[in-house]
Amino acid sequence: MPSRFPIAHRCGTIAIPFGDHPGMTLQQLRDLVAVITHGGYRAAARALGQSQAGLTKSVAKLEREHGIVLFDRSGLGASLTSEGEQFFRYAQSVLMEAERAEQWLQAPRRRRAASVSLGVSIEPSLRLVPSVLENYRRALPDVTVRMTHGVSSQLVAGVRENRLELAVTLLPADLHAVDLKIDFLYESEPVVAVRKGHPLARAASLSELIDCDWVVVGDPSQPGASDASIRELFDNHSLGRPRIAAVTDSLFGAVATLVASECLARLPRTALEHPLVAGQLVALRLREAPRPYRVALLRKASRPLSREAQTLAAMLSSYARVSRGLSGSTSQQLDGSQH
Repeated sequence: MPSRFPIAHRCGTIAIPFGDHPGMTLQQLRDLVAVITHGGYRAAARALGQSQAGLTKSVAKLEREHGIVLFDRSGLGASLTSEGEQFFRYAQSVLMEAERAEQWLQAPRRRRAASVSLGVSIEPSLRLVPSVLENYRRALPDVTVRMTHGVSSQLVAGVRENRLELAVTLLPADLHAVDLKIDFLYESEPVVAVRKGHPLARAASLSELIDCDWVVVGDPSQPGASDASIRELFDNHSLGRPRIAAVTDSLFGAVATLVASECLARLPRTALEHPLVAGQLVALRLREAPRPYRVALLRKASRPLSREAQTLAAMLSSYARVSRGLSGSTSQQLDGSQH
């Protein structure tokens, strides 16, 4: 299995208490990740310069103390159980945070380059974030904002796995948010878009679109999940299931496809007003208009924000309230029990 995570070996055995269980150590997590990323105990021991017996003992102790089976030992090599696959992602997340903390401690203070990792979905990437960044640069000119563009499922995963400090994205309808802090920003208006000159540019009802092909902006790695908004639109009016021609995680990939084909797509209205798109696509005036969706600022509840990230979060929330005409009482602080 190819390595997907830089494994550090400098920290000692910091114990992480889990209820009544003995403390889990960072070294145990490193040993586990090493076995997985190197494809087995022997290869991991060789790469780390440790004994195979020591690695085996470390992982076995982790399994024994917490009553979990991480590896299926019935076949050849080290294959993960379903629980092992889930725990592997948590282990990666913990080690990534430990690596960040160690790098911060070891870097000379005068040479530390401050940065904020921000995930952005389509609609806020067109209007909200660019407007805020101009003011943010004036307030903190020495801070780099490292932006990741993606669909909501990718950004939520990025926050949960500590790859992103903040994410501005639409709220998925099925989001389980017990581990997230959510600050509602505004509602966004979606439209059904087609290329200018499309034969159905004057369509007035969804019933006229039954035989059309659709382009979905979503996560191509999750078949069936990304087209939920399109399916919902048809299901609400008992029109069967739409035909999905393509799924892309790129807005401009979707736009390019629409401009060159007879496909349709559900896009935020602001996308059609962007200078790079304006004049190429039109919004259908349908009687059955798509329902607005909520855009929110997300962060991990258990992860303290840096001063730079706190400033950016405050500016995003403030700008959204002002630009959308929201009062301070309308902005909602949501936790997992409220969503």
